[in-house]
Amino acid sequence: MEKPPKAEKCGPFIEMVLDELNCNLDLHDKEKIENEEDLKKFPGHHGGLYIFYMKPDSESDLRYPVYVGVTKQSFKERFERHAKHGVIHEVWNGKFPRDVDGLGLYAYCTHYHGESAKRIKSILLDTFDFALKKGRNTIDISETYPAEWTKRNLEFPWDELKRIADGEDEEEEERKKKKIPSEKGGHFIRFLLDELNCNIDMYDQEEIKDPDDVNKFPAHYGGLYLFYMKPDPTSDLRYPIYVGVAKKSFKERFQRQAADNFNGILSKIWSGEFKFEGHGVYAVCTHHQGPAARAIKKLLLDSFHFPLKRNRRGQLRRELDTSEQLPAEYVKDNYGIPWEECLEKVAAAGR
Repeated sequence: MEKPPKAEKCGPFIEMVLDELNCNLDLHDKEKIENEEDLKKFPGHHGGLYIFYMKPDSESDLRYPVYVGVTKQSFKERFERHAKHGVIHEVWNGKFPRDVDGLGLYAYCTHYHGESAKRIKSILLDTFDFALKKGRNTIDISETYPAEWTKRNLEFPWDELKRIADGEDEEEEERKKKKIPSEKGGHFIRFLLDELNCNIDMYDQEEIKDPDDVNKFPAHYGGLYLFYMKPDPTSDLRYPIYVGVAKKSFKERFQRQAADNFNGILSKIWSGEFKFEGHGVYAVCTHHQGPAARAIKKLLLDSFHFPLKRNRRGQLRRELDTSEQLPAEYVKDNYGIPWEECLEKVAAAGR
């Protein structure tokens, strides 16, 4: 084996590494990046470690990694930049790969970000020769090394990789300890939305049971929204489970939440992947958009632990917590949530 080995010849081993890191390799594996419309399917709310690879067609098991990167922007924004003057631009304009036909571009988007992502990227670049990091304008598809054979013949820092993965688990647990479960903060979140002059009651008795129920939500504007659960339409108990911002319309965003079988909130609930008993899902659609919506979302995510996110193993963080909710005044007095500062930011954004 050459040193460093070409990344495209070690595709199966790189998949093994990402599997060890519990990355979801199948999320975009059948989605070829052919045009600007294709870039919209990538996450627009977070970034991290990503790898571009090529393969003959969407069903093929052959994957030739050609580039590894880390983005602080969202994957969608970073890939849009790649389309203007980067990896995607090179592929679309026929500049890469030279002398090899019939390959399409695809991407792994991982949940690793920050220092963990940088360390993994450094390990991969120290170990492999990625064509588009080394200035090569072609790739070698003459043979692909089996993963187990590569593992036996390649010096690879598995211990360091394990420390990165374990360290991310520990950081996640520490972050959880500092936050209130969002369901227990339901009264405070209601108080905050009242202070923000949101119409909480508009859809409060309209359970979202199936895709047809999504059609009642606004199709001409979007903004900050929350999904919550409650025992029945007339109950005053509300357990917030997710906060998001719809850039287009609420209806369009909720349709995506229903159709996406891996990350879609409504899909997780209807399929039974998110565990709850005797509760239905409802939504608050607010009038806050742009910087105001992002400020509110950031405050909520910084202060509360919402259950409908996946951990690094691809599992949902936890089941619905219907234990006793904390009074709004108690949360205000004991948790140091900078809600008044958030109100000021929202007011400034509206001026």
